[in-house]
Amino acid sequence: MINALSIEHLSFTYQSWTGKQNDPLFRGLSLQIPSGSKTLLLAPFNRGKTTLAKIICGVCPKYFPGEMDGLIRLYGKALGDLDPWDLLPVCTYVSQNPQEQFVATSVEEEIAFPLESMGMDRATMEARIEEAITHWGLQDLRTSSEQELSGGERKRVLLATMQAIDASFWLLDEAFDDLDQHWRDQLKDLIATSNKTVLVLASRYLGEFDDLFDQVLLLDEGVVVKGETNSLLTRFAHLCGDDLPSPLEREHVLPSQRRILSCLSLQAERSRVSTAESEHFTLEVPQFQLQSGELVTLVGPNGSGKSSFSRLLCGLDAPLGGQITIDGKPYEGKQLSKRVGYLFQSPDLQIFLPTVAEELSWSLKRRSDLSRKEVEKQVADCAELFSLDLDDTPTTMSYPLRKALQAAVYYLLDRPFYILDELDSALTYQSALSIIAHLRHNGAGILLITHDRQFADKVAQRSYTIEDGRLSAV
Repeated sequence: MINALSIEHLSFTYQSWTGKQNDPLFRGLSLQIPSGSKTLLLAPFNRGKTTLAKIICGVCPKYFPGEMDGLIRLYGKALGDLDPWDLLPVCTYVSQNPQEQFVATSVEEEIAFPLESMGMDRATMEARIEEAITHWGLQDLRTSSEQELSGGERKRVLLATMQAIDASFWLLDEAFDDLDQHWRDQLKDLIATSNKTVLVLASRYLGEFDDLFDQVLLLDEGVVVKGETNSLLTRFAHLCGDDLPSPLEREHVLPSQRRILSCLSLQAERSRVSTAESEHFTLEVPQFQLQSGELVTLVGPNGSGKSSFSRLLCGLDAPLGGQITIDGKPYEGKQLSKRVGYLFQSPDLQIFLPTVAEELSWSLKRRSDLSRKEVEKQVADCAELFSLDLDDTPTTMSYPLRKALQAAVYYLLDRPFYILDELDSALTYQSALSIIAHLRHNGAGILLITHDRQFADKVAQRSYTIEDGRLSAV
């Protein structure tokens, strides 16, 4: 039987933009994926998982420059011999960062775009779009723009597009992230029952992976490692640091002052301007409280209002009614934003400067009480703490490293409260826990939004949920 994917002696090194030579990501990597198989490739934080996916689907090094050697074949044909329009019906890629893949102005147009590029006839195209939209629960969002979708809704649009294209090979990078349990189960069932070749890349082993794959592989030190599954999982956990004590267990949180963030009888309404068939979304928060040093989780279905609630807490949106207080004093707007740090799902919405050093020093340079040397020392110490290179260019850094940079920026802002929206997406558990520990070190209260119940169970002291537009304690 012919392999769907065959990689022989792949080596790759990214082009350097700083004058410092980059280390090779892959050194003679070889990988064979049999046609029709279901494969899980595990990779620790920042080891080249996403780069490998982009090489397989032909966008790297074309759009992400670097030096590459080796031979890649899809169904027996050399990747270099396939034009983009020939590759589209062969291999479909779902990115770990949905925002980087959107090209159209609505959900329906997003799904239609690759089908039009394939020259598909109108009747077939319409039938596929309708089937995919229905399967992924996007009926009311067909006119919605990407900017008005939640992270989970964006991921479902990419999965619907993949289903509509109906390529032979599905390449899924952290595809289960951002999805609530219902849609994770839906994706698991689709993978299990399809006749496609499926390669899932992940930086965490989720419960949904049990009994789903024909083979489990590990990406380590630039090569793919095979072996007995339990042995590979043990090795993977060690590489990720998940066999170490949680950073949260080692920390001693000693708030310099006890502070309380509270909401009472909060009401909010949000409409999607681009969504023709969707009703106004309403959210009720009878009571919510977050204290210094606490770690509280917020869970709920995709589109239930978790991010909308976060925007209220940090002052980005104003409520229709009710009150947000800190230590019993009402706060709103900019007053809240200076006390509640909100780390968006996508770090790219909060990173905008050319280098890590400039990004970290931006807020410190605006403080009159810090000298230049003090700023430089704080920036250097912070970069070391978050494992960042000051000379790196954020736009060329990996997605997980950009999330670490986003967290480092807020660490220097030293807010008394933080909202972490899907922090764990694309990170190993240990990496996410380390970031939480750093942000919590000075006694900050943390609200963590996550769909990963395994992760929530690891960290939560208390938990809230949103169902049917109402926030309540669990």
